Amino acid sequence: MKDFCLKCGSEMSPGEYTCKVCGQNDMDEYRLIRNYVRSFPNSNAMQIANATGISVSKILRYIRDGSLTVVDSHTRRGR
Repeated sequence: MKDFCLKCGSEMSPGEYTCKVCGQNDMDEYRLIRNYVRSFPNSNAMQIANATGISVSKILRYIRDGSLTVVDSHTRRGR
């Protein structure tokens, strides 16, 4: 039985979720988001999306799956 990419439908290696092209695209987008957040650490998902061209839903997916971590920069000290 052949396996097909969940994103584009092309044939792929057994046991994978995406083909090599879609997997590379995901990594490129992740790196772009990560680099932007490192430069602008207090950005919200909408700001990141506007700056990178990557959809808010995809950014939120990276947060949900644990690839990106949200840190509250407004935590109170001394309490």
